[in-house]
Amino acid sequence: MSMNDDRCVDSNGHPERYQQVDYSKWILHLLTWDGLVTAMMLSLPFLVRRFGPPNNDRFLVMVVVAALIVGVLVRFSLGMRHVRSNYCREGVKLLQRAGLLSMISLLVLVETLLCVIPPAGLKGPDFVFFAVLGAAYLGVMAFVLYPGRREFRSSDCNQ
Repeated sequence: MSMNDDRCVDSNGHPERYQQVDYSKWILHLLTWDGLVTAMMLSLPFLVRRFGPPNNDRFLVMVVVAALIVGVLVRFSLGMRHVRSNYCREGVKLLQRAGLLSMISLLVLVETLLCVIPPAGLKGPDFVFFAVLGAAYLGVMAFVLYPGRREFRSSDCNQ
């Protein structure tokens, strides 16, 4: 590390051992992929009931199942790619994979419930239940998407 290179030193001028995590990028990724995209997927049964053919449950089931299959495959592949590329230890990566699979299962369960329950059948306690599930989902997905802190190599600081 050169004397004029301050990319790899802390506020005291000592070499850092770990790279800082970009928290804003991490939270933005969480809110977009697991906030907006999930909200759009979960609103699909309501949108199909509202704008689709009236009293056509076969169409509702076909559209929601097709969207679920595509959504699960995309979420699984992107999530696993993210877990493989992060800087966490293998034990943490194993927990992240388990969290990803359990949250995908939770989304499938919630989507199924939203197809079975008519929109007029949702009451106040149902919204609280779904809000608690949503908060738990975002909490687990924050752990799953944690990028980890990469340890600096001396070559990182010499550039």
